[in-house]
Amino acid sequence: MMKVKAAALDSIWLKASILFVLFTAAYFVPITSMVHIWWNNDDYSYGFMIPLFAGYLLWDRRKTLKNIQVSSSWKILPGLILFIVISLYGILGSSGSASISSIPVLMILFVAFCFGIEAVKRLIFPLGLLMFMVPVPDVVERYMGLYLKTISSKLGGAMIAFCNIPVNVRGNVIDLGVTQLQVVDACSGMRYIFALLALGTVYAYFFEKVTWKQIMCIAVTIPIAVVTNILRIGMTGILTEKYGVRMAEGFFHGFSGWALFMVAFAFLFLFGRFLTLFPPRNPIRKTFDADDNAYKAPSNSARGSVNKAFFTSIGLLLIVGTLSMSTKALPAIKIHGTLEKFPLEFAGWRGRSEFVDPEIVIQSGAEESFSGFYTKNDRDAMSLYLGYRSTAFLSNENFFHSPAVCLPASGWQTIEESTHVVTNLPFFGKIKAAKMVMEYLGRKSIVYFWFQTKDKATYDKNVNRFHLAIHAIKRDNTHDLFIRLITSLQPGESVEDAEKRMDQFAREMMTELLRFLKDKQYEES
Repeated sequence: MMKVKAAALDSIWLKASILFVLFTAAYFVPITSMVHIWWNNDDYSYGFMIPLFAGYLLWDRRKTLKNIQVSSSWKILPGLILFIVISLYGILGSSGSASISSIPVLMILFVAFCFGIEAVKRLIFPLGLLMFMVPVPDVVERYMGLYLKTISSKLGGAMIAFCNIPVNVRGNVIDLGVTQLQVVDACSGMRYIFALLALGTVYAYFFEKVTWKQIMCIAVTIPIAVVTNILRIGMTGILTEKYGVRMAEGFFHGFSGWALFMVAFAFLFLFGRFLTLFPPRNPIRKTFDADDNAYKAPSNSARGSVNKAFFTSIGLLLIVGTLSMSTKALPAIKIHGTLEKFPLEFAGWRGRSEFVDPEIVIQSGAEESFSGFYTKNDRDAMSLYLGYRSTAFLSNENFFHSPAVCLPASGWQTIEESTHVVTNLPFFGKIKAAKMVMEYLGRKSIVYFWFQTKDKATYDKNVNRFHLAIHAIKRDNTHDLFIRLITSLQPGESVEDAEKRMDQFAREMMTELLRFLKDKQYEES
């Protein structure tokens, strides 16, 4: 019996090891992208600890698997295939949010599919902990992050004003007069929320044995994170006013983040001590009885089902790996002389190029960019921004950022959001662009933007990623472009008249852009 038991367990661990290696190879692109974020973004440097800690917990709880009947669960297969499709959309469509976020979910689904739901129940904590290794998805950052930046900026500004320091808060910009502080994504408070949620989960698991107390320890990390972030912004503004802008940069800026993170942990610890005042005070955590540890050898039918699920999983992972690796082999489509060489004169428009900080270009999701301000007839004026990606496939840390997020964060007020169809365009015929009517310092402007590959265009970033995924599956190499136009309404001018000017500029610009790309692009392996 002991030999049968050992052999069966060894077989399960062998299958799990093989699947883990194949999973890592199949999802090598999003995994390396995630590690890149951990390494280069201080907000998520704690990510390195999560898989190590989860691995330790998995090994520590291996004995709990002795008392379960290992059997595959084929009802999991539809959900597993769904998330594989989502992950492929993310990998091939360059959506890190979709591909990276799918990794811990897929791990849980593969375990449930091959070894049974009971196995997942026994390992749910270490497997669920892997969720915290995923950086904040773009959709969460867009809505929750923007809201947190606004709240943090206002309350941080109030804290500065309380210290009798003149301050004006506009959007996420804190104006101290001589110095302006911008509350960027890294200072939105998301970094504290997710890091503290992970810490609160671990704390609750080890130090709290009552379910409602565990939930409270996890939930309280959210207000703690928001409060500590407001303290950080307020203190940065106060110190900047007293000691100069260097207090908001470099070492001092990073150190203040770590210092307040320790303050947040202290708040969490104190809250845990506070919970000890409520009964039950000395609960006993449920353990497995000795009788439960009796090994239940899988039946022949169960072993056969596990083997079928195992080989099915291998086939699915090979499909993912093949699509990912074959797409990665497609060469980047470079621009000879860079996008900065885009013409400054065409169809009567005369422009001047505008400098864009290379760091801003990278953060915007582009590999290279062009920014220019054009005028015509000494009256009409138009701002043009082009962002270009030569390697359009496979997940990356950044993707094109939408002005719907970036402009309001810079102090612009959105009055109206809609779509607008630009007609009579060369090649494309017509394009539905996102349209925003915005106001900045009392002056109204109209914004158009859209995304386009070599033969498809859309105002929706997610549809653009779907286009990229289709290109990738077809092995139809393409570039990816983000195009944004801005014009200010002249005194007495209607929105409709400004739209006509923008439509005409879009047609003439598109003619020049297609000619420019045809002349300047070349493939490079």
